[in-house]
Amino acid sequence: MITRILIIFILIFFSLNSNATNIRVVDLDFLINQNSELKKFIKKIETDQKKHRQEYAKEEANLKSQLEEIEELRLILSDNEIQNVINEYNKNFNVFNSQIDKFNIHYENQLNLFKNEILRIILDLLKEYSSSNKIDLILDTKSYIISDNSINITNNIFEKLDKISIGIDLEKFK
Repeated sequence: MITRILIIFILIFFSLNSNATNIRVVDLDFLINQNSELKKFIKKIETDQKKHRQEYAKEEANLKSQLEEIEELRLILSDNEIQNVINEYNKNFNVFNSQIDKFNIHYENQLNLFKNEILRIILDLLKEYSSSNKIDLILDTKSYIISDNSINITNNIFEKLDKISIGIDLEKFK
């Protein structure tokens, strides 16, 4: 994902001049993952997940007791009756797994949406920085082998980014 974004970033915002001499680097992972708004958003997700996790723990315990009951019933019921009970259990188990998958996908999508918005803001800040400081090329810190730390602009961008409010609210899981 970062590679794709970096390629798009380079193609859109910077000339492909082979004589580019004014280069800077930035740590995109740091900017995204250390963002205070993202940390608050993750806490909101964790708070919202608590209630659902408690409900899922109850459902999981119920499924476990059903499975134990099936083992006990094997001695009493006929093969046909046991098969019906097992089919009912499997149906319940599949519904439960489907709910868990929806739960996980929902929060993963919410987090990706938020991170993409942070990335969009970072790219805008980098474009502004590049224009105002006549920078020819900005690379992600993972895209080069060695550089002088003086060309790293991560802290400059981080300070600006941390002052910006990300306008995305958490959509609670239903």
